Amino acid sequence: MTNFIEPLVTSRQFHFNRRVALSDTDPSGRLRLDACARYLQDVAAFDAIDADISAIGIWLLRKNKIVVEELPTYGTEVKSMTYLTGSGRAWVERTSVISHPGSGKALARAKALWVLTSPETGAPISVPENLYGIYGPLATLHKVAIRDGKRQSLPPEASRFVWQIRISDQDIRGHLNNATYLEALEEVLYREGVKLTTNQKMKCQITYRESTSYEDPADTYFMISRDSGEQSVNIYFAKNGLVRTSIDLKIEG
Repeated sequence: MTNFIEPLVTSRQFHFNRRVALSDTDPSGRLRLDACARYLQDVAAFDAIDADISAIGIWLLRKNKIVVEELPTYGTEVKSMTYLTGSGRAWVERTSVISHPGSGKALARAKALWVLTSPETGAPISVPENLYGIYGPLATLHKVAIRDGKRQSLPPEASRFVWQIRISDQDIRGHLNNATYLEALEEVLYREGVKLTTNQKMKCQITYRESTSYEDPADTYFMISRDSGEQSVNIYFAKNGLVRTSIDLKIEG
């Protein structure tokens, strides 16, 4: 279970409204999971630009935990909001929420770990103190640790499936956009007959350890299992037997 921290009165909160577009939905009209991740990514990126912290280094997404209560449908207006809820030496924890503008009901929440890196070397660099003055004391009250451990090996029972990276999938950093990985998840769900409803409750964790690009693609694998009324779908982007990025989706019911 993911515990989410509510913002303080003194926390900087950034938000904007948008409607679910045709390009965001599957044939049933529900918001796709990759589009949901993109909404959460966009509000974080726009906040960094608005707060003028995007120039202090390159922010790389390391881990993203998304909890979905409901998936909105085509034409629905939604509100995206974000604020900082924790930090470490070279990273911050950012909480983002997609909700109904009128009722305030949360449709999806995400807890994301963003690492600050040097534009020259790509190595992690310390988060400057003035950032906490912008975002308020909540980020310094909650300390977050990164535990890397060994690189995950590809599970031998995982099945290969063909998923082509397009040049349009790359972002301005020259690697596969963070949200685009979930397009592969949507592909597996469709091919394997796993249908998601608009009121489907689910938890999804994406762990990014090494980037993938058009010039340096990874092979894609999946596993599906069911246990205690919960269905699990795992996606692995791997090369030479080592996992670069993994997705773990757990669907209730």
